[in-house]
Amino acid sequence: MSDSIYRALKGLSRKENINHNTHSNLPNQFEIKVYFTYLTSIIVAIIVAFLWQLTQLEPFKLTSLILLMLGYIGIIIHPAVVFFLRRKEIKDSIKNPLAVLYNNAKMNDCFDKKYMGFLHSKSLDDLEFTLLEVKAEKTAFEKRTALLVGSIERVGFAPGVLALLISLDKLNEIELDWVLSIAYAIPILYFFGAFSHILATKMNRHIAILELVIEKKKHTRVNSE
Repeated sequence: MSDSIYRALKGLSRKENINHNTHSNLPNQFEIKVYFTYLTSIIVAIIVAFLWQLTQLEPFKLTSLILLMLGYIGIIIHPAVVFFLRRKEIKDSIKNPLAVLYNNAKMNDCFDKKYMGFLHSKSLDDLEFTLLEVKAEKTAFEKRTALLVGSIERVGFAPGVLALLISLDKLNEIELDWVLSIAYAIPILYFFGAFSHILATKMNRHIAILELVIEKKKHTRVNSE
């Protein structure tokens, strides 16, 4: 049955996350927690902005703008913070960039082989059908993401920062117009696009593993004949 194959793929994904956190020099899920803090600041800023529009009270306007600016500042300085915390890793990567990439690949080697052994015990028909469904789901997921975020992921936060700076140019007269709305919307769309890209990348790994197992099973069948 294909159910056991899907359970194996979900288990593989969980192992990858655990392995990444174990070998990271940063605290457990540090980057996810930090990004969640930025995102929370921006979401609260949007909620307060709605209250500002409903009540027209200046404190809501200032609170919303401050939270929005804090979110953008955190996003902008985040690479510098990570660079400082991972300075030893970055120093090693400068000396031998490929070694770092190979070490990252090696981290998944042990449990990849374990799961591949389990998948190899499944029937070829079930593996091929699962591969078909996973590929179809990945394609559909990428299209849904593209419809929602468009090219935001490629241009980054620059349009949002520009819109915020334009709006702050006249702070006393600032209104929730389309320019300021861009500043609120861009980070949410960007985070969603980046998260979707990470998921699609992980699915690519699992697809590659399924394809390798199928290829080995076909090779074994040919040799046995």
